Amino acid sequence: MVTLLELKRVAIGVLLGGAIGFAYQKLVGCRTGTCPLTATPLRAITYGAVMGLLFALSACSRNERAKTVTPLSSTESHMSASNVIHLTTGAFDKVKAQDKPVLIDFWAPWCGPCRTQGPILDQVSSRIGDKAIVAKVNVDEEPGLAAPFGVQAIPTLVILKGGKVVQRFTGVQQAETLIRALEK
Repeated sequence: MVTLLELKRVAIGVLLGGAIGFAYQKLVGCRTGTCPLTATPLRAITYGAVMGLLFALSACSRNERAKTVTPLSSTESHMSASNVIHLTTGAFDKVKAQDKPVLIDFWAPWCGPCRTQGPILDQVSSRIGDKAIVAKVNVDEEPGLAAPFGVQAIPTLVILKGGKVVQRFTGVQQAETLIRALEK
């Protein structure tokens, strides 16, 4: 479903792209008339508008993917289908204070190994059940949560018990390793 915000984003992208195309043609564009994209102001505006449209649509689809991957809710944290909690600053202290062990994965969407670790965390969450809490912190969105743990590389996984770090892993870890560490 297309929202009003997405329509505005597309319209602004087309208008800005067209304006940039026109400005480029006037300031820098082809003076000989042989350049296919900027030979005339109309071509430059059209080219700029198409590029603006593509950028706007890619931003809309990126937002749609983000909604699909991590659906927003009105609470401070939210659950995915696998019960892995996506932590925010507001929910962090509540989760950290739990009596159960807490496994926190510090990750980022652009990190290849982090994307490998994601399905493993889903396995850990489903196998460990309610004996422990499995959570993720996106270091790009919540850098203030990663700093106190001295996260230098991602993925970094930290196990907390009673609010204190009891074990730390860097790099992709297998489900069995994480489950054993949580059950200690």
